[in-house]
Amino acid sequence: MGPFAVAGTAATAVVLAHGLAWSAFALVALPRPGALPPARRPWRLAVIVPAHDEEAMLGGTLASLRAAAYDPAPEIIVVADNCGDGTATVAREHGATVLERFDPERRGKSYALSFALAALAERAEPPEAVCFVDADTTVAPTFFAAVTARLDGGAEAVQVHYEAAAGDSPLSQLRHLAFLLVHHARPLGMARLGLGTGLKGNGMAFRWHLIRDGFEGSGITEDAAMTLALAKRGVAVAFEPRAWVRGHMASSYAGARVQDERWEGGRFGLAREALAAAAAALSKGHPATAAAALDVATLPLTLLGALAAAGAVLVLVGGGPAWLAAAAPISLATYAAVGLAGARVSPRELAALAEAPRFIAHKLRTYANLATRRGPAGWERTTRE
Repeated sequence: MGPFAVAGTAATAVVLAHGLAWSAFALVALPRPGALPPARRPWRLAVIVPAHDEEAMLGGTLASLRAAAYDPAPEIIVVADNCGDGTATVAREHGATVLERFDPERRGKSYALSFALAALAERAEPPEAVCFVDADTTVAPTFFAAVTARLDGGAEAVQVHYEAAAGDSPLSQLRHLAFLLVHHARPLGMARLGLGTGLKGNGMAFRWHLIRDGFEGSGITEDAAMTLALAKRGVAVAFEPRAWVRGHMASSYAGARVQDERWEGGRFGLAREALAAAAAALSKGHPATAAAALDVATLPLTLLGALAAAGAVLVLVGGGPAWLAAAAPISLATYAAVGLAGARVSPRELAALAEAPRFIAHKLRTYANLATRRGPAGWERTTRE
């Protein structure tokens, strides 16, 4: 094979590896989850809600947490982090414990989480487990019951299904479908195969001993970094599909730019560490944590689609195997189709796929920006529309 065919074959092989693995996970995830047995005993829980200028959204989040009945009632702790609005006031009005933090040099979610954990560590009787919920989130009525059932069953870290709220804009409706693939089909399939999954940043819970010294994940994608920190400790994250948290996404492409550059840039920056963590876990005989680390290193679907297209051209021009050029995009399409089928997406929801071309162009611009700037400069708040 000539150099074009070699390059194309390598590119399409990477795509095919992703597509086949994800399609397998989506197939395993097709059956509906069964009932979850209740926990054998009550757990002492705390919920940490990091909030930066979230007075408009926070009240709904706190009301949702109160409505998710659990006995004993979890303590809700709001970290009003570098706020210039009434976030702390709203939190107090809803009966939450409020911690105010002012440190403009250290901005970002991981600092807020560690600040709250440090306060809990000073108590004579800290909680048995801590949940983390974003300030723009609605939680399922079963949230605490499902989390404690998994903890009671032996899990040390739990991630529930993190949904994107399907708003009114075509972008948010398409993002809702994308989240179903990444946050439901893949982790559910991995869990059913006995593998760990990656943390998603919202709707997480940890036994106290894992986080009593602070939140290990740092940077602009603290959830991915925490996934790797746990993998290095041999801790696999358990996925719980029978409870959900629903977060608000940016409804405009201007707001989505901030979100996507933070998410994608942070994960790209962790790719080498993730591969090393996966290799180390495999060498120790821990396939569950290796899978979670590899999940951090996987490429996003849009980038894989672009790679499949470019690779196919190179393969065909260079005289490489035509079957490979066709198999790579087919594997991605299979994953998307099976994953959305498993999520029981309605035909009406599928209409959001009409927005895909514009979204793909947006994501490709995001990757180009990251390539030229070598990642985002730092944490930046997503604009609310």
